[in-house]
Amino acid sequence: MKNVINYFEVIAKCGHVGRGYYVPIEFAVIAEDGKEAAKMVREFPRVKHDHKDAILNVYKIDYERYLEIVEMNNNDPYLKCRSKKEQKLIKDLEQRLEYDLQNQKVKYDKQVRLDRIAFKNKKAKIQEKLAWED
Repeated sequence: MKNVINYFEVIAKCGHVGRGYYVPIEFAVIAEDGKEAAKMVREFPRVKHDHKDAILNVYKIDYERYLEIVEMNNNDPYLKCRSKKEQKLIKDLEQRLEYDLQNQKVKYDKQVRLDRIAFKNKKAKIQEKLAWED
């Protein structure tokens, strides 16, 4: 298989901004295909490694857009900071934050669960009765 150079823009969830929040960051990478590009970005620092949905989008781009994203990331103070103290000094970081639905608590309806258990018990009794008749 031939190694083809393609440029990709990968938008990923980046963390260390508080529980339940993330900063979407565009990364420019060179890869053979989009799957490989997403895999590479997932290992970058600050990307939320433990989230299944850490990669939001992957786009194939041209060389000019690639250089534009690289320059933008080189000037991004969020990607340059080394400590929480430096991060707090970044202006307008709060406007870049987005709420992450992964930390949202799921509420269950107890009655629905009890009805499902009752149905399964009734079904098991019917199957057991039919087994005895055979």
